[in-house]
Amino acid sequence: MTLPFSFNTDKYDLWEIYETIKKFYPIGIGKMDGGGIYLEYPGIKALEKIVIENIHDRKNYTERWVGFTKDLATKIDLELVGTTFGQAPSFSASLVLSRNQVENCLHNKELHFSVSLIGNYFQIYGLDTTRIMEKDGDSGYSAVNVVTTSPFEEFKEAYEFVEQHIRTRYPDHRLVPFAFGQQIISGLQVRYLDNEICSANMAIFNGILREENISEFARGDRYYGMDNWLKR
Repeated sequence: MTLPFSFNTDKYDLWEIYETIKKFYPIGIGKMDGGGIYLEYPGIKALEKIVIENIHDRKNYTERWVGFTKDLATKIDLELVGTTFGQAPSFSASLVLSRNQVENCLHNKELHFSVSLIGNYFQIYGLDTTRIMEKDGDSGYSAVNVVTTSPFEEFKEAYEFVEQHIRTRYPDHRLVPFAFGQQIISGLQVRYLDNEICSANMAIFNGILREENISEFARGDRYYGMDNWLKR
């Protein structure tokens, strides 16, 4: 279920996220509108330069992200999977907590984390995924069964470990609560996806949590991290 962009303005201040999105995306202008005017928006051009500098430049990408994640994975002794996408505006990766296979069904527990390239934001969440493998072993069908939105049960230790290390490396960054990040901003479209309806998470991080990819089921505190956004 998608909810529109909203928060309790008496208690919290999340306008910074909206202002960041408005700066880099022409809200209300679709990618197919106006003969390509979307691509001429100054924010889109600025975003492209940021992605090229941080991700497409191999040296920068290695120094700014790969080294950090490899060190993190070594310290916690878990398998690391890089999930940074070529055009999505974030560094991202996941840690594999467990893999279990029964016949042709593979069940993974993965802790995903991302650091935005266009604002001082990060996200962390757990995914339980299953994959039904074909006989060839190379192809199959995947699904996300449940999202874990906070330090909860078997994800607690790894979640808190990753959160601590991200906060140490990026002291000015704040965790975006799952419930808020999944909210929809009317008129927002991101360049790297074909979706006509996009969430805040898709704009500042990546498309892993887009609605068609994830289960409706969630565990933990969906509002974990809201204390970071209390009004001062």
